[in-house]
Amino acid sequence: YQRRVRGAERTRVTKLEREMELELGDEYILDLKKHYDLPNPDDKYDDIPEIWEGHNIADFVDPDIMQKLEELEKEEAMLEEAGVYESEEENLTEEQKEVRVKAGLIRKEKAVIRHRHRLNKHRNRTPVSDRVIMKKQGIKRARSISKVPKADTDMPMDVDAKFQTKKAKPGRDVSGLRDAKQVSAVKKMKKRSQIKMNQFGRAGEADRHIAAKLPKHLFAGKRGAGKTDRR
Repeated sequence: YQRRVRGAERTRVTKLEREMELELGDEYILDLKKHYDLPNPDDKYDDIPEIWEGHNIADFVDPDIMQKLEELEKEEAMLEEAGVYESEEENLTEEQKEVRVKAGLIRKEKAVIRHRHRLNKHRNRTPVSDRVIMKKQGIKRARSISKVPKADTDMPMDVDAKFQTKKAKPGRDVSGLRDAKQVSAVKKMKKRSQIKMNQFGRAGEADRHIAAKLPKHLFAGKRGAGKTDRR
């Protein structure tokens, strides 16, 4: 490769990366750091610092942290064997013991107040059935006769009172009507009043929508059959 500069010939000395790749073959590795222009050439291959929230993470890493952790664990094991932590309880004064007892009572009182507040919080909500409460508390319902507590055999059982069911209330559509004849008459009147509304396709009594018979976007500028010969 030669290049003419103002009439003079200049020969290139450096090799191209492509030429190095062809020479080395599979052993070639692309190295871009060798072209870095730094004041100190030895800093080219230094690791790039990892920055997090404006701080260099390497500044907070201790290379000897595992060794220090092992020494700390050994020290803690020696203190436990010597009974240092057990002696702290014995060296408490009467005043300190009294403070600890009072602190325990305060914690229990706070727990009771918190529980009472939770109960009052759900007071105005929909009542929950006993089955749901038993399920939350982990109580299983007794389904077999053997699990049901035995009653006193001397007391007679009122079978009719036990299996008496509540009488079903009439529906709202028939409430206030005397007999079946009046119910059928009311249903006929209801059906007859709905005929006119169904004819117009109304959604309800308040529906005032007027649908377009000839929508503009469908019929404007469209030629019908037989319009081609006279326009």
